[in-house]
Amino acid sequence: MMSFVQENQQLFALGLLLFLILAVLLFFQFLALCYGQPLAVQIIRSWVMAKRYLSQNQVMMSFKSRHPKLFATLSRRFDLRHFSGLPLTILSLMMVYILALFIGLVEDVATLKPIVETDYFVSAQMSLLRDSLIIGFFIPITSFASTPMTALVMLFTAVICWVIRQYYVLVGLLVATVGSAAFTFLSKMLFQRERPADILLFEHTHSFPSGHATITLALYGFITYLLIRFSQNYVHKIRIFVMASFFMVLIGLSRIVLNEHYLSDVLGGYLVGGLWLTFAISVTEWLSAKGKIDWQVKWSANHIYLVWLSGVGIFISTIIYAKLFQFPLLL
Repeated sequence: MMSFVQENQQLFALGLLLFLILAVLLFFQFLALCYGQPLAVQIIRSWVMAKRYLSQNQVMMSFKSRHPKLFATLSRRFDLRHFSGLPLTILSLMMVYILALFIGLVEDVATLKPIVETDYFVSAQMSLLRDSLIIGFFIPITSFASTPMTALVMLFTAVICWVIRQYYVLVGLLVATVGSAAFTFLSKMLFQRERPADILLFEHTHSFPSGHATITLALYGFITYLLIRFSQNYVHKIRIFVMASFFMVLIGLSRIVLNEHYLSDVLGGYLVGGLWLTFAISVTEWLSAKGKIDWQVKWSANHIYLVWLSGVGIFISTIIYAKLFQFPLLL
C-alpha cells in the first residue's frame, strides 16, 4: 500500500483533496439541516433585540437628535424589512470585500509573492499526471464551462424562465454572464500572463484570470441561486447548494489538473465570478422587491420535466463536445 502511494503521490493527494472538500460540504449540509433554521431565527431575534436596545440607548438618542439625517440614512441601511436596507448593505459589503481580495491577489501575482511559487509547484506536480486516467475524467468536467456549453446552458435557462413567465430573471442572468465574461476578457488583455508550460489542451488566450472558473461561479452560481430561490423546501435548498458547490469546485480543479491554469488563475476567476454573481443577485433581488419576479410560481409537471430534460440534454451535449472537440486538443 505504501509503495503504491509513493508511486502515485500526486494522484493520492488529488483524491485526498477531493475527499476533504466533499467531507466539508457534507458536514456543512449536516449542520445546516440540523441547526440552520433555528440559528437563522435566533439571529433575526437577536438583531431585532439589538436594534430595540440601541433605539433606547441614551448615546444613540443623543446622536439621533444631533444628526437626524445621518441617523435616518443609517437606519435605512440596517432595516431588515426591505431589500434596500440590510440585505443590500450586506451584498454591497460582499462585493467590496471580493473586489479587495481580487486586487490583493493581482498584487501578489504581479510582485511574485509566495503564491507564484505555489503556482509553479502545483503545476509541476500536475504535469506528472498527464498520462493518468484521471485526465479522461477531468476533460468532460472542464467542458461544462467551455463557451459552447455555457451558451447552451444560458439558452436552456432562458427558455425555462420564459416558459414559467419569469422574464426579469433573465436580467440577472445576463448581468452575471456578460459582465463576468467582459471583465475577464479585459483582465486577460491587461495582465497577459502566460499559461503553464505543460498545458494539456491547446489554448490561445492568456492565463489570468481563468475564464472557466469565472463563468463557473457566475453562470452556474446564478443558476444555483435560482434553484434555491424557486424551491420551497428547505432541505432541497441545502442539498442543491452542496451539490452545486462540489460541481463548481470540480470545474475549477479541472483547470489546474489539466495544467490549463495556475492555482492563482483559478482563484482569481472565482473572485471575478463571485463579484458578478453577487451583483447579479443584487439586481435580481431588487427586481423581486419591485414585484417583477414571483418566486412562488406554481411548477407544473411539464415544467419539472422541462428542467430535467434540459439538464440531461446539457450533460449529453457536454460529453459529445468533450469527445469530438476537447480530447483531440490533447498535446
